[in-house]
Amino acid sequence: MKKYLVLTMMMLVIFVTSCASKTQSQAWLTKEVKINLPVINTKQNYHDQQLLKFKYKNLENSIIAIVDISNNQLKVIGLSALGIRLFEIDYDGKLVKTKHNIFVKELPAPEQVLSDIMLSILPTQDWLTVLPAGWQIVNNELHRTLLNNKQETIIDITYAEQPSTKIRKPIQIEHHIFGYKIAIQSMDTK
Repeated sequence: MKKYLVLTMMMLVIFVTSCASKTQSQAWLTKEVKINLPVINTKQNYHDQQLLKFKYKNLENSIIAIVDISNNQLKVIGLSALGIRLFEIDYDGKLVKTKHNIFVKELPAPEQVLSDIMLSILPTQDWLTVLPAGWQIVNNELHRTLLNNKQETIIDITYAEQPSTKIRKPIQIEHHIFGYKIAIQSMDTK
């Protein structure tokens, strides 16, 4: 019995032990197109605690995401619905530092979630400097759409509020190429 307890504890330690990595600040827009993430250059601080409901590969899952921007650095913490830390991502404009605590195959990669969040909250002009030639971002009253050089929709972002000088909070992100949809519900009471 003691032998099984030790083996179980060792497996639990291996499972919970996180792996950290530093990568260049890049993201995939499609399976063929990879770009550098834009530098965060905003005077605004941003905080949002969100419930993210994913539909990915015919599966559904939910996580809680805490998103913070301050001093032009972005931090995203992903938690399970029970509050267990799944991942943490820090982006300083040069490097993306990712710490995976638990892998969940029903979710897109945390780095992909980071780029989607950045696309939804950063100003369009920040993205135009890193997009491939011919790509564009179209902003309408309640939508932001990323189009490739063939005018095909890659990512569609929906907002609940009109554009303003404040950072808008998205309510849905749909990635047409990677086949996932994220419904976003702000949990902040402010």
